[in-house]
Amino acid sequence: MRAQPAPITGSVLEWAIRDTELTPGEVADRVEVTEAQLRAWMYEDAYPNTTQLKKLSRALGRPESFFFLEEPPQQQPTPVEFRRFAGSNGRPGPKTIEGIKLARRVQKTHAWIRQRGEGPVKLPALSVDEDVEEVAGRLREWLGWSTEHQTDATEATVARDFRSALQAKGILALNLTLDEGTSRGFSLHDTYAPLVAANTRDPHPARLFSYAHELVHLCLGEDAVCGTRGAKQGLERFCNRVASALLMPRRAFVDFKKSKFGSELISDLKQITTIKNRFRVSMRAAAIRLEELGLGVSGLYGKVDREAKVDQKKGGFAVPGQEPRTRPIIRVDQYGHEFISTLFSAEERGLLRRRQISELLSVSEKELGHVQQLAAIGADT
Repeated sequence: MRAQPAPITGSVLEWAIRDTELTPGEVADRVEVTEAQLRAWMYEDAYPNTTQLKKLSRALGRPESFFFLEEPPQQQPTPVEFRRFAGSNGRPGPKTIEGIKLARRVQKTHAWIRQRGEGPVKLPALSVDEDVEEVAGRLREWLGWSTEHQTDATEATVARDFRSALQAKGILALNLTLDEGTSRGFSLHDTYAPLVAANTRDPHPARLFSYAHELVHLCLGEDAVCGTRGAKQGLERFCNRVASALLMPRRAFVDFKKSKFGSELISDLKQITTIKNRFRVSMRAAAIRLEELGLGVSGLYGKVDREAKVDQKKGGFAVPGQEPRTRPIIRVDQYGHEFISTLFSAEERGLLRRRQISELLSVSEKELGHVQQLAAIGADT
């Protein structure tokens, strides 16, 4: 039997090709057709068959149903905010670029689904002119974040629960393997699918800070659009200060420091270690907060940045006693339960088919049941 033509919208296909930054020739090669055939689909002089549509879907990272939209999406390209390692050259490497492309596909799929039945995600609106402590308090209340839980739980649990708090507010929170020593994380702005990503090469305390830092970027909205590295320093400092205040509230932080070290200014790495262990944050985050509140000696952060390189060497990999890292577990950890649950919700509403979800997540249809179970219980790591 001859494969049936799929009457896709040519302008939507053309938009999707431009959005991936691939050339028509590169897309044609991936779909195994000539560039002339591909352009005929774009001009609607011809249509792909169902097999070719499946290949288009995989090549462009879109569900098949996307190509049947009446017109292309109207949104502008999403700006990206990076949080970089101190001392890096600021240029994203291949792993980071790959992670951004994956994150964009996730974000656009999620936004496409939400636009068909759910409203925009409402984030607190922030301004860099506001008081850091007041902003941090608002974000903590909005998230429902408990400092008591933060200081009582393990580092891994705190990072996981903060990530879950973001997802509960509609923010996609991805764990991606980015370039070592270059990128700690990034944020992607979108009305329907705001997204943050943290580097899995970082230990849990550093990931926790990345989630908080990127949340501030999202809440700043268009004020957080990328500029040159020099122009961003003030913005980056504001995001660092707010993230530090969110995770280390002034009263709790000052009281703990005083109970342990009295009125002396903190200058020793062992003292900082005691403080960072209390709040389950990184050495650098604790140093930022000590300097911000005038509780540390001048140049404390620089000292920590030079000597605490061990923070960059630990990663979020499996350890003895953990459940084996099967592909379903890896996918839920990577994408987060918010995105995956949205995919299965779209299946129930007839927006996606099970095979499409399998292709989007790069798992077999046999593995999808386990993925769905893990996402339903919020089993992120």
